[in-house]
Amino acid sequence: MTSAIVIGAGIAGCSTAYALAQRGIAVTLVERHENIAQEASGNPLAMLYPKLSFKASLQSLLAGHSFDFTLRLLHSLSNHSQFFNACGQIQLAHNDAESAKQDALRQEEYWYKNYHFFRFVNSVEASEIAGITLKMEGIFLPQAGWVNPRLLCTALCSHPLIKVQTAQQVLAIMPHQNGWQIQLKDDVIDAENIVICNANEIKQFGFCKSAAITPVRGQVNFFAENASSRALKTIVCSDHFLSPAVDGYHSFGTSYAPNDMNVDVSAQDSQQNLVALHDISPEIVASIKQKDTQARVAWRSQTLDYMPLAGQLIDEEKLRVHPLRYNANPADLPWLQGLFVNAGHGSKGMITAPMCGELVASLITKTPLPLDVKLASSMNPSRFLLRKLGLKQLAASLYT
Repeated sequence: MTSAIVIGAGIAGCSTAYALAQRGIAVTLVERHENIAQEASGNPLAMLYPKLSFKASLQSLLAGHSFDFTLRLLHSLSNHSQFFNACGQIQLAHNDAESAKQDALRQEEYWYKNYHFFRFVNSVEASEIAGITLKMEGIFLPQAGWVNPRLLCTALCSHPLIKVQTAQQVLAIMPHQNGWQIQLKDDVIDAENIVICNANEIKQFGFCKSAAITPVRGQVNFFAENASSRALKTIVCSDHFLSPAVDGYHSFGTSYAPNDMNVDVSAQDSQQNLVALHDISPEIVASIKQKDTQARVAWRSQTLDYMPLAGQLIDEEKLRVHPLRYNANPADLPWLQGLFVNAGHGSKGMITAPMCGELVASLITKTPLPLDVKLASSMNPSRFLLRKLGLKQLAASLYT
């Protein structure tokens, strides 16, 4: 039986392990924390919706495909009602830029072909859908919703072919006969394939040193439901979000601070989140006792071009020693056989990480890719290295 080690048990690692196990591959999922889903996947709720763009860019194409894929994945899990609620989401036209974008969306043929994702609503319709007064028009996405990331990750890891090992720090990855080996504090584990899914920590491994990835601090706040907020039925977004109450609490946020590694809850970020919440619903803000709000800090992993890192790695040392021409055959690249990445999802991991896990599983099993080859190429984890070496054309067409 083919074997794989997946490093990191957030949504990227758990969904990758699941995609591999579904193909009959025995997976060892290794996590450095005592439990799975402790970093960015550790928030009580995650909002599940695609960020719409009026142009059919690679990012918007990935968002659309990934949203569809994640919805199908969720509905395929027998206990999905325990951690997923398709409550819908309203994206408000909260400023001139967002209003102009939504106007442009009305004219974009690509989105009309995918109209099942959303519909336009005026402020009256938006208020009726949300259950609270909203003073702006916007876009309603009826299939959007929230997930509990920890429970989702637990469900994905329950596959009989997945073995989870927590409290295990991977110290090194080394080539081994017929595959790879990871060094733990008191053990070594061998497998034919390794998938690195530990977000901002991927650069601890030299194979990933060219990945242009940045930690982005985010703070989410919470408050107990009250008479003014209890009626909220959907997620509502401006440039921040507000969730319906789940287990008695609303989530709202989130802040955005690249390279800020402050682990403490920030009063300034809490205030900024409240200001953004005021744009959505002044009535709800007035009903909150600010001293009673809670918060959680976590770090997204974001790439330079805002696309995830997903796919097989290329050996940088060999490529520098034996450089290729810009029009070379991708098969001639020094691929690191059996070594893959799924990371760098920014704030969109709940929809893009499962799709990228499916992509990696397809590459490992040499089965048809779940995405267009151009889109798949755009996410290769070694693309920044190829571009730096003048192989931008090659980087854009790695798969056939």
